[in-house]
Order: sequence, then structure tokens, then C-alpha cells
Amino acid sequence: MMVTEALLGVLLLVLFLALVNRKPKGLPPGEWGWPVLGAWMSSGVTMEDHAKALRQKYGDIFTWRMGSRTMVFLNNFQLIKTAFNNPDLQDRPDFFSFDSFSAFVKTGIANSNGVHWHNSRRFALRQLKDLGMGKSSLMDAIQYEATCLVEDFRKHTGRPQSIPMSLSVAILNVIWKLTADIRYDVDDREVHKFNEMIHDAFQLSQGNNVLFDMYPWLPYVSPSFIWKALGVEAMLESFTKIRNYILVTSDRGTRGSLDPDKPRDYIDIYLVEMKTQTNPESTMDRTRSLGPAGSETTNQTVRWTLMLLAKYPDIQTRVQRQIDDVVPRGTLPSLQDKPKLPYLEAVIHEVNRFVSLTPLGVMHSAAADTQLAGFSIPKGTVVIANLEMCHKDPTYWEKPDEFPGISSTVKEN
Repeated sequence: MMVTEALLGVLLLVLFLALVNRKPKGLPPGEWGWPVLGAWMSSGVTMEDHAKALRQKYGDIFTWRMGSRTMVFLNNFQLIKTAFNNPDLQDRPDFFSFDSFSAFVKTGIANSNGVHWHNSRRFALRQLKDLGMGKSSLMDAIQYEATCLVEDFRKHTGRPQSIPMSLSVAILNVIWKLTADIRYDVDDREVHKFNEMIHDAFQLSQGNNVLFDMYPWLPYVSPSFIWKALGVEAMLESFTKIRNYILVTSDRGTRGSLDPDKPRDYIDIYLVEMKTQTNPESTMDRTRSLGPAGSETTNQTVRWTLMLLAKYPDIQTRVQRQIDDVVPRGTLPSLQDKPKLPYLEAVIHEVNRFVSLTPLGVMHSAAADTQLAGFSIPKGTVVIANLEMCHKDPTYWEKPDEFPGISSTVKEN
């Protein structure tokens, strides 16, 4: 009797696993893997590298099931453009790492969906524009930070070393000009600690806690030692430190009085809106998204630019020559000079293409069952734009894996 019950239990388990592991009809070709486990990349292989191998095998659109998540990768510019113009493919996935940054409140810009996302984005763009984004007032702040940055760099000439912390401070100062109307000196320990918080948070969010993203049920059944072992506790602590820092910064008790009729910065606008918002956390989340995300990505892009210009001095010389020819001596470059600096702009675009800082972009999710390129995309599918594959597409670049290639195709004047 016990043997029969055991066999019946095994049979039911096999049937259950077969049911949950069944691949929906119409999905793009790709890897499906084992029940529950899905198909994981080999040890030491990054997600980006494995996606590259799958693209070579299956083409510009393929499926990869990792854990409990069904993911569809798009590796072609036109395909990505078509997909993300579809309203049903514009949601954000309910990833643990996404939601933890906003304290598991789906508000603001980064991880909200639908009408809420649209309204948050429109609000942020409108307020940032009113505060000076794209205007001379912000340009003055950028030029001042650039001048201070060059002066600090001069202190470090003549000896090899890492890029000074002053770069991170300058970038953060520009963002905080809009956000909190605050400026830090390069030696201010407070801003150094905040930069370290941001860097640590981004590093931790890319660690083993991806298991919580791939298995949405795992956080609910994992004991505390699993959270600690995967680095999840450290990630949450890091995000909490960032949120608390911004909350302290937004305290007008330490920054001066608030004039509702004359907001000085984004946090002033946030504090005014809090009085009328039914969900003030939404406005705070918009504020949180500006500093950490903006400063880290900009910081890394500038560092890559400096490294590549140092590696290719001929390109650096051409950039400097064009700036010298266009910008009068004794003045600083501004947005008004941009149309006359096509080579500089091309080099900046080339850096972004070559580096592909976020190779898989910001992940999307299907809000409803839909169709793409003749395939079925079920609701809840994670849709990923493989930007690196687009940036290295030989259809558009003769030597996609090389950086200097663009320099020979752009005239200096």
C-alpha cells in the first residue's frame, strides 16, 4: 500500500512538473530547460555572453526560460522599435531588485506601469524643464563644475593614478543642482559617502540576488540566512541608506524655509505636492530615481570616454582641434556650440555604442497577451532589448568590435 501511494505521489509530481514546464504555443524558438530550474548559463558565463550565443543559434528573436521567468530577447533595432511602440510591451517586470529600490512601492518612474508611469514621467519632465534642464541656468552650473573639475585634475598631473573622486562629485553636483539646489566641495566627506552608497548599491543589485528575480516565490520561503548569503540583506541596507540620505537632504529644517510660490528645486516641488498628494511616496520615488541612477551611469560613461580618448590620442587630438576651432578662446563650450561640433558628438555616440554600458537595457514586461514578429508573447513575459547586439550589428558598422572606426567617417567641419 505504501509503495502504491509513493508511486502515485511520484506520478502526480511528474505530471505537475510537466504541466508547469509546458512551453506555451507560438513562442519564439530558444532554450526552455528543466522544470522549476529552467535553463541557466554555465558557471563563469555572463548573461550577456550567453544571450549572444543564443542569438547566433536562434536569430534576432528567441526565448530563454530562466528559473520561473520566460524571457524573450530582441536583437535587432527595428524589432526593438516595433516591440516598444506596442503599449502591451511597455510594463516593467515585477523583479525583486527593481521593487526593493523603491521600498516595494510601485510608484515614481523606474518601476511603475500604465497611467501611473505616464503621469509620473510627464510630471518629472515638466518640472525639470521648468527648473532649468536644457536652459542657460543649468548650463552655467555645468560649466562651473567643469572648470572646478579641470582645476582638480591639474593637481594630479605627472603621475599615473585612478580618476579622482572630483569627477563623481562634479556629476552629482549637476544633478543635485536640479534636485536639491545643493553643491558639495570635492573634499566633502558627506558626498564621498553618498557616492560610495550609490556604487555599492549598483554592485550589490547585480549579484546573486538575481535568484529572487528569477524565482518570484523565493523571497517568501527563504530563511534569513539565505537572504544574507545571496547578498540581499546588504542590497536592501544599501538602498535604505540612499533613501534616508535623500530624506535628510529634503528636510527644509536643514536647508532653509520653503516658499510654495517659488520652488527652488525638485525637492521643493515634491514638498509642495506632498500636501495635495494622496500618495506622497510617489513623488518621493521620482526624486530617488534622479540622483543614484543618473549619477552612476553618467559617471561610468565619462570614465570610459576619458579612458578611450587616452588610448586613442589621435581621436583626442581631433576632438580638441575641433573645439579650439569652434569655441572662442577664453570661453567655455555650451549647447549653442553643439551644431558646430559634429565630430565631438560622433565620438560621444561612438563611446556609448562601443561600451554599451547597459547591454540589456531596461527590461520590459508584457501587460497582456500580444503578437510580435509572428510570434505569441504571453502576458507576464519579460521582454529584453539586447542593445549590445544592436550596437555591434555588422549591418550598420563595418568593424563593430572596434572603437576608432567612426573617426574615419565623420568630417571635422
